[in-house]
Amino acid sequence: MAKATRLNRRAFGALMAATSLGAVLKPQKLLGNTYSRRWLRVQRVSGDVTTFTGQTNRTRVGDYLTATGHGIITSSRSTAHLTIDDGIASVSVAQNTHMTIQQLSVLGDGARITVLDVSQGQARFQVRRFTNPNSRLELRTPSGVAAVRGTVFGISVNQQGQTNVAALEGQVEAGGQGVRVPVNANQVSIVYPGAAPTQTREVDRELDIQWQGYEWSNEAFYMAGYTDAANLLWVNDQEVSVNRAGYFEQSIPFDRQRRLVSITVQNPLGETRTHKAFPRGE
Repeated sequence: MAKATRLNRRAFGALMAATSLGAVLKPQKLLGNTYSRRWLRVQRVSGDVTTFTGQTNRTRVGDYLTATGHGIITSSRSTAHLTIDDGIASVSVAQNTHMTIQQLSVLGDGARITVLDVSQGQARFQVRRFTNPNSRLELRTPSGVAAVRGTVFGISVNQQGQTNVAALEGQVEAGGQGVRVPVNANQVSIVYPGAAPTQTREVDRELDIQWQGYEWSNEAFYMAGYTDAANLLWVNDQEVSVNRAGYFEQSIPFDRQRRLVSITVQNPLGETRTHKAFPRGE
C-alpha cells in the first residue's frame, strides 16, 4: 500500500491525547484542514503486517496513517508499534489484529479527538495525560468502547466480538449499552455484545490453564479446560472460543508433520504465556 502523505506531527499527537472509548462525539467547531495535522506513524514492525490508505501494501517503518479509513492489519505471529502524533501516545498491535482510524481531528480550542476502531485482536496503548480537557482518545469495538485521558491500558476483541478492557496504570473507562465502568490499574472489565460492561476484577497475570482433558487422535488435537474469561486463547495460529465461564472445548485439526501443538494464552494487556503439548509418540 502506498505511503500516506507525511503530516504535521503535533496535531496528530493532540488528537491521540484526547480519548474516550465508545463515547459519542458531540458536533464541535473544527479547525480548517484538520486531518492534515494528525497522524499515526509506524515505528517498528515484525512479520506480515499490512497498511491500507486507499491502497494496500506491506507495512514499512516510517509509514503514516493520516485519515479516516486508514488502518493496519497484523497476521499470525506478526506485530507492529505505532506512535500517535508527536509521541503523545503509542500503541503496540499484537498478532491477528485489525485497527482502523475513524476520526483524527482538531477542535477550535486546540483539543484533539482520536477515534480508532479495533474490530478484532489485541492492542496496548500508552497515553500521556492530556492538557486540554476537551481532548479525547476513543477506542470502538463491535461490542463496546474504552476511554482514557492518560494511562497504560490494553484492549482485546475475540472472534465473537467480546471486548476486554484492562488497565496497567491509571484508569480507563469501559462502556457499553449506555453504561460506563471505571477500570483501575490491574483490573479488567468485559463487554459482551449487547450487554453492559461487567464489574471489574483483577486481571489475570498468571495466564494458566486448568485442564479438564486433552488427547491426540489421528487427525486432530482435542482439548478442554478453563482459563480467565477475559483471555484470548490460541492453538497454533487458530483462535479457540472461551465462554463466559472461561470454559473451552475444541478439536483442532493438525498437520502430522507438525512436531508440537502450541497453546498460547493472552490477556487484554498483551501479556502472553505459551503452553506446549507434544503429539503422541514424540
